[in-house]
Amino acid sequence: MFGITISSRRFGTCKENYGREWHNQGTRRIFKIAGITLERIWVQRGIPGSGAPDLEIVSIETDDFKKMLKEYATSNHPWAIKFRKLVSEAFGIDLSAGPPPPLNEIIADWSKSS
Repeated sequence: MFGITISSRRFGTCKENYGREWHNQGTRRIFKIAGITLERIWVQRGIPGSGAPDLEIVSIETDDFKKMLKEYATSNHPWAIKFRKLVSEAFGIDLSAGPPPPLNEIIADWSKSS
C-alpha cells in the first residue's frame, strides 16, 4: 500500500481513466501476468483549510511485487503502455526508470495475537 499526492486537476484525469480502463480484458490480462490478485484505489482527502494535500491511496495484493513492477515497467502490452503514460502524466513518475525506493516504513505494528 502506498499514497501519493494528487492535485484536483489530476484527480479528474485519474478517476476518469480508472473508471474506464480498470474493467476490461486488457486489465485482467496484465494483472494476471503481473500476479496481481487485488487492487484498490481511493482518495484520502486533506483536511479542508489545513493545506494538507489529497492523497491517492493504492493497495495492491500480489505474490511477487518485483515481478509486478517489472511487468508495469517493461511490458509491451497496450494496457501497460497506457498505464505508464498515465502515471507519468498524472504523477511525474517514470515507471520504466526502475523500481522506486522503499515506499513504506512501518512505525507501529500491533495485532491481537502479539
